[in-house]
Amino acid sequence: MKKFLLTIGLAIAGLSSFAQEKGDMSVGVNLGVAPCIESGASLTNFGIGAKFRYHVTSPIRVEADLDYWLKSKECDFLDFSVNAHYLFKVTDKINVYPVVGLGYAHIGNPISYDDNFEDSDYPDYEGYSNDPWEEEDYMDDSSSNSLNRMLINVGVGAEYSLTDKISVGAEIKFQYIKDFNRIPFKVGVTYKF
Repeated sequence: MKKFLLTIGLAIAGLSSFAQEKGDMSVGVNLGVAPCIESGASLTNFGIGAKFRYHVTSPIRVEADLDYWLKSKECDFLDFSVNAHYLFKVTDKINVYPVVGLGYAHIGNPISYDDNFEDSDYPDYEGYSNDPWEEEDYMDDSSSNSLNRMLINVGVGAEYSLTDKISVGAEIKFQYIKDFNRIPFKVGVTYKF
């Protein structure tokens, strides 16, 4: 058993050699889908986004990420987050990394008086007592409303280098947003300059 654990430890240490250098920067674009996993909110938004990455050290990089998630049931999202990645080199061309980050989400038209949300979605609907949105968040049919929330990202990603400058990748995260927890999945391309 000790030999097995030593072998696993050496393999993980071997993954820690990196091709990226401190100070490397890249920009990229994303496409994605983000289903909301909150009870009673059956939203799935498709999105587009942009990102900027900077290597603080060889294995550690930070990323500024801006995504717009298109309307689903009249609800859209705009989120900005700053994430940290720790790169593990799997092969010369493949890196995997955990994602952790903080950000801000602007949620447009989170609920309105229409057929998108039924009374049965929320027990005790008449008094809004179990409704995830506070009573003061409701407006009449002619108005729109929005919510602003902090967000937390936790996930994993992988990237494949097509050339020295261009790579493609994918990420899946759990995104905690009060009343709107989501699991965004994004694919994208980045250009290193």
